[in-house]
Amino acid sequence: MLTEEQASQIKQQLLKQLDKFPDDKRDLIKKQILAMSTQDVENFINQNQLSHLSPEQKQQNPQQLNQCIFCSIIKNQIPSYKIDENKDNIAILEINPISQGHSLIIPKKHIELTEKLPTSSFALAKKIARKIQTKFHPLEIKISSQKITNHSFVEVLPLYETTIPDKRTKATKEELLELQEKIKAKPKIKKIKSKKNPDENKLQKQNLPQLKPRIP
Repeated sequence: MLTEEQASQIKQQLLKQLDKFPDDKRDLIKKQILAMSTQDVENFINQNQLSHLSPEQKQQNPQQLNQCIFCSIIKNQIPSYKIDENKDNIAILEINPISQGHSLIIPKKHIELTEKLPTSSFALAKKIARKIQTKFHPLEIKISSQKITNHSFVEVLPLYETTIPDKRTKATKEELLELQEKIKAKPKIKKIKSKKNPDENKLQKQNLPQLKPRIP
């Protein structure tokens, strides 16, 4: 088991690789790395065989520094908050959301070009958008293709009156779990009680057979 100090050192090694990513994506990736717990870091190392990121800092496989964060999420090597999936994609909550319900649709296969995103990615995005619209009533929901660490995905971004574009806020675990539950919950179907016409009730009473009283 890694100590907190060892996990912190490994995170610093990961953070040193941020210069390889586009400027507009570095802040998001940095937050994702810093959000990893000690156990998350250890799982990530073991499952990816990142020996160069061990506490001993052995530089055996430096090419593995380019591990895709999204592929690690797909393999459950990095924790996420899944809200839905289909055959080719998973839908997860953004852990540093711009707004309530901010979600990402990630293809299960590593796809570099946004033009190659399957139609199933957008189909799942529209499904999530409908759920968000029903439950939270945003003014608008933007669906767009994005790319981080050369892994393309679809972003579902609800916009409310209070939404400030590009202003991200780190969500707590409790907030994400609560939001996950709300989005995954099936809508309640209200039972409509049939109202009988008063005249109909009178007719039913009139049509009842009249029974003669029985004398014991």
